[in-house]
Amino acid sequence: MRGISGLSAKKAILLLSVCYVCMTAMRLSAPYDLDAHAQDKQGLYILDVVQNGSVFLPMERGEEPATKPPLYNWIGAGFSLLWGDVTDFTVKLPAIISGLGVVVLTFLLGERCFSRTVGLFSGLILMLNFHFVRLSCTARTDMMQCFFITLALYLFLRSFQDKGKDRGIILAFAAMGLGSITKSPVALLLPLLVVVVYLGLKKELWRLRSKSVLWGSLIWLAIVLGWFIPALIDGGREFFDIVIYDEMLNRFFGVGTRSAKTQPFYYLVSHFFGKFLPWSLFMPSVVLHAWKTRRERTQGDLLFPLVWFFTVLFFFSLSKGKRSDYILPLYPAASVAVAHFWCSLSEQGVARGWLKQARGISLFYLSASAVGVVCLLLLVFVPGVLGLAKQVAHDNMDDAEFLRNSLKERTVLFLATSLPFGAAALLGIMAAIKKAPKHIFAMMAIVSALYLITYFQLLSPEATRLDGPHKREFCSKVAGLIESGDSLKFSGCENSVLFYLGKNEPLLSEEEAGAFLDTSDKAYVITMDTLSDKISSESGSEFEVLLKSEYLFENEACLVLLGKAHK
Repeated sequence: MRGISGLSAKKAILLLSVCYVCMTAMRLSAPYDLDAHAQDKQGLYILDVVQNGSVFLPMERGEEPATKPPLYNWIGAGFSLLWGDVTDFTVKLPAIISGLGVVVLTFLLGERCFSRTVGLFSGLILMLNFHFVRLSCTARTDMMQCFFITLALYLFLRSFQDKGKDRGIILAFAAMGLGSITKSPVALLLPLLVVVVYLGLKKELWRLRSKSVLWGSLIWLAIVLGWFIPALIDGGREFFDIVIYDEMLNRFFGVGTRSAKTQPFYYLVSHFFGKFLPWSLFMPSVVLHAWKTRRERTQGDLLFPLVWFFTVLFFFSLSKGKRSDYILPLYPAASVAVAHFWCSLSEQGVARGWLKQARGISLFYLSASAVGVVCLLLLVFVPGVLGLAKQVAHDNMDDAEFLRNSLKERTVLFLATSLPFGAAALLGIMAAIKKAPKHIFAMMAIVSALYLITYFQLLSPEATRLDGPHKREFCSKVAGLIESGDSLKFSGCENSVLFYLGKNEPLLSEEEAGAFLDTSDKAYVITMDTLSDKISSESGSEFEVLLKSEYLFENEACLVLLGKAHK
């Protein structure tokens, strides 16, 4: 690791940035569906800002107010105006740039707490797990809020370590203000909770008796009220009920409309271990190692990321309404803690038991990866395997058969990703048995990267179903078919269809759609094929299917364009 420690901070950040851009390019090139993970709403909000100037309270389909504050929409609208159009890429760009910011901040945190090597490892760990890669290219507010929370905590830590620099506290409150108008006041609560617990354990709560805290609080309040008051004026009681009561209070306490969507206390723990793989497997060893070596001088710096990790996890575990995306802000802390553990394995005098634990965990993950690749190869190329699997597990066999057919249709890509993935896993197993920690870490990172490529390109629901590409292709054909004087409406279809055709308007009922089609020979309606007969029966008229998409939702339905005559 001597070569790594010799890197300058700028070169280390450049290296992490290149790696992040590569992972982002892979993610963006993979099949995706804008309707997945509620990205369609974000797209319509940004469309409303650009088309109608709805700055403080954008609307979904022209009638439902946004459920989140608007900073993400403002930035997305700015990128769209610079790009010249509102596209999939421009609505995802705020999340992509925020993800890069979180990676850089994680490096700086690791460097400040420990060393440049720990910082570099921290950045690599952060970007080489499923959950972070997915959210970094997802048009949602989670990654941007994570950026502002991470920035605020970094500024707090820097201010505490560089005594006498209270300006960092004021900037931290500004970051929390921006985070609060990105998603929720959680961007204020989480950093403050982490700081209070951290300073309390260090018996330094007196640091908060600073004028900078007062000035920072006023700045936070000004930023939040600068959006909230105009939005309340625009949206009135409906806005207050949706954003404050339903999205914040009802969701946290699991009451009202959220009473049926509660989760048990341990729900997020299981999601952390599943979605932060393989690095989550090392967290028990990290905590145990931190406790066993707590009296060593270097352990004082480990307190901050561990307090950060457990505070965020505990806070959201208390909430009755839980989603796995909520715990994204603890990933930078987990990355720093795991990176420190790995780097400590190379230090002289480290107990052999810690290295044995790291080897054992790595062997488990790498062996599971190799077995997974073999199972996929057998599923695709050995006909009897699917039949054997049906006898063992009946419930998920439809999904397995759908996956097999999807992989067989893209055999070349499947082999091009799965074979290097399997080979790297086998090499990793050999490294875990014989090599030094730095070689094991390198193979874990490579296998993790190859797994992410294989998953997003081939194994994810968006990749196997290809609903997103089919919807985009259909909308492109519709745009080429409809002339400027024609009228186009929508009934019973998803938001992405409106987005791709540049519309943000209410959907028609089947009766309204039939009446609209009767008004003109140049009136058209996009709907699902399962609703086309009902639209005709409601109207009493026969309408022709002018265009049809590929089948969606695992071949259950397709989009159709209805009209009176061919163009």
